[in-house]
Amino acid sequence: MLSQSVRVRPYHLLLAWLLLNMLQAAFTPLDPDETYYWMYAGRLDWGYFDHPPAVALLIALGKDWLPGSLGLRFGHVLAGGATLTAIYYLVGRPRGVALWTLAALAFAQPMLQVYGFIATPDGPLLLFTALYLLAFRNYLQRLDLPSALIWGVTMAGLLYSKYHGLMLIFFTVLPSLVYLIQKPSAWVAALTGACLFLPHLYWQYAHDFPSFRYHLSGRDDPYQFKFTTQYLLNQLLIFSPFLLYHYWLSFTRVRPQDRFGRSLRWLVGGMLLFFLYSTTKGRTEAQWTALLSIPLVYITFRAVEGFPEWRKNLLRLCWLTGGILVVARLLLMAPREWLPFEKPFDHQPWVERLQTIAGSEPVIVENSYRYASLYEFYSGGNPSWTFTDVAYRPSQYDIWQRDTVYHNQPVWLLGQGNWKFSGQETFRPQKGELRLRRIENFQVIDDVALEAGFPTGSDDSLRVYVTAPREVRLDGDLPIDLYLIDQEEDGAYRYQRLYNLSVDRLLSGKRTLLYAGRIPAGFAPTGTSVLPTIGLGYRGMPPLRDQQLTYLPE
Repeated sequence: MLSQSVRVRPYHLLLAWLLLNMLQAAFTPLDPDETYYWMYAGRLDWGYFDHPPAVALLIALGKDWLPGSLGLRFGHVLAGGATLTAIYYLVGRPRGVALWTLAALAFAQPMLQVYGFIATPDGPLLLFTALYLLAFRNYLQRLDLPSALIWGVTMAGLLYSKYHGLMLIFFTVLPSLVYLIQKPSAWVAALTGACLFLPHLYWQYAHDFPSFRYHLSGRDDPYQFKFTTQYLLNQLLIFSPFLLYHYWLSFTRVRPQDRFGRSLRWLVGGMLLFFLYSTTKGRTEAQWTALLSIPLVYITFRAVEGFPEWRKNLLRLCWLTGGILVVARLLLMAPREWLPFEKPFDHQPWVERLQTIAGSEPVIVENSYRYASLYEFYSGGNPSWTFTDVAYRPSQYDIWQRDTVYHNQPVWLLGQGNWKFSGQETFRPQKGELRLRRIENFQVIDDVALEAGFPTGSDDSLRVYVTAPREVRLDGDLPIDLYLIDQEEDGAYRYQRLYNLSVDRLLSGKRTLLYAGRIPAGFAPTGTSVLPTIGLGYRGMPPLRDQQLTYLPE
């Protein structure tokens, strides 16, 4: 066998893994979410709208001293190497044939390959999954205070990586819960993790819990059967269909003899069932179960130790899977001119085209934090921003609210394909079709304060007052409209423009009556418990979402 003829040390495999991922990081185009997290890293904080801060911290490690995508991904490449090292220690530092078995199993895990270089929150999540399991195993063996403290630190690391870490903690502790609650050191571990996580919880409190509100209520969709079938298919792909038979053998032919082994089985089964259930409430993402790659490697590795006759066929399937993944990775690195198809995630060409048009002037994007961050990254730092209307979901840009620097400035507005306004030109990014227009004096309106007095009784006169923190022109080269907004039972918004505004300019700090008139048919709120809302929007676009609104007393 190869392991007998070639003297390979564990660090040889680790260095080869790091080298492959360094090359991949440098030559593979960036996914739009990576540039969004790169924007995080330029404004380090204890939390962000979508995720905890670990992803930003890893990106910050390399973004200022290494070029391009390699600098953005450098921290995640290191995290990927650290993840494999932790797995190596978790299974007992194998040598010889056992080392090759572990290497093959890890090499055949699509999620370990992908998140060995891609800069998303799943990279630190995989790292702290391996560290948590290592610390938890050590604690169960020793039950002493030092191991409890380390276990608590890894709990915090999981939660700072991604909120999915809470399920990892829950399902690993659940089968031994009665046993653990009797151990004072286990309480020390839990309190250590909770205390270390307090800065993020305070950030959430200070910003009105945006992440929790979004993840708990902002993702509900009407059920579709395809949500369930897509989830099941994704699980087969991300854990390799070639290995499914050996996973099944490992779970059915081997019975764990210790608490740690039972915890890993609960973890795999619990998370898979939890996300299967979540498909009844909306679409699930394939990578949400990525952390299960690590317990699956451990469980299968231990099973092969007890049934060495499995090893030969398992290794063949692992190398086959790994080979397919490497071919896919090489195609991602290949120059676009070499490929007979459109290169995935190849956003740099359209950014360069847009930069040629916009020059040094800012680019403001409607409803796409991805395009805004892609443009800023690939243009070399040219300013870009985004705003969100009711047709899209909020993002970290809505929390930052630093777009005031673009007020009264010339910008290029990149609208969605349904933006209806004069003087536009069509602009095509890698996919889809957008609308582009230069705005001479862009008006920032997402931070104005609105007050609405809805009619009662027979009086159907609606009154709307606006207080702007700066002077705002409503009749500029991109006029600003006032809308009445309502939300349907399925979560979709409907809105209608209100005409005949009282003024065409808002003075800084002055409370101004903007509209006094009838409510359009179909929006009459009399006798209902939920009132419509009011919002401003740019001409030809839906109204902005989540603007500050106060209802006047009746």
